[in-house]
Amino acid sequence: MVIFAPLLFGLVLLAAFGLAFAAYPVAVAAIMPGMTGVDLRILSNTAIVGACAVGLIWISVTWAQERRRLRRVTDMDPVTALSNQRSFVSQAQSVLSQSGVLLLLDIDHFREINDRGGRRVGDLCLMALAQRFRELTRSTDIVGRLDGATFAIYLPGTTLEQAHTIADRLSRGVIVVNEEVATRATASVGLVFANGRTALDHLLRNASGALERAKLQGRTCVVSDEAPLAA
Repeated sequence: MVIFAPLLFGLVLLAAFGLAFAAYPVAVAAIMPGMTGVDLRILSNTAIVGACAVGLIWISVTWAQERRRLRRVTDMDPVTALSNQRSFVSQAQSVLSQSGVLLLLDIDHFREINDRGGRRVGDLCLMALAQRFRELTRSTDIVGRLDGATFAIYLPGTTLEQAHTIADRLSRGVIVVNEEVATRATASVGLVFANGRTALDHLLRNASGALERAKLQGRTCVVSDEAPLAA
């Protein structure tokens, strides 16, 4: 109902314009009694066509705006306002022909954070980390929340060394304060170089393997995938 409310308003506006323009020839006839019936019919038809044109333009513009808004909502993770998994995959695939680095991040001990501080604290950590991602990435980078405490970032045109520097800063995480209780949320990071010819699912598998090794090494660290990439 919310989606179609502006369209309904457009239809009402169209009807209002129609009535107003239809009444216009009557008013003109009262002011200029010398006009013939043919003149009034032409004027009336012109007014109605004008009303329809204005209304249709309004509906067209409103519908385009609603489609863009709906697309943003369906592509966005509701907690972090980052791209959701479907949107991240779509965006990453569209630029994957350009070499870069894929980062896969997982918040360390996120379940314990939720158990200890409650879901509110967990959500605050997610939002704070998402903001940290925005601060340390460019507008051309693609950032998304895949699920739970797992995020992915694709850095097109970035070298492995540059990406490692960014990933190291991201792994240090953030500190969230809720009701005077501070909670630190760090991240383990796996990264893999994308040569512009490797499929995204293969890159994600390799990055996932590197992420698991980062967890085995004690978490809050960055591990690069060294496996050869298939074309």
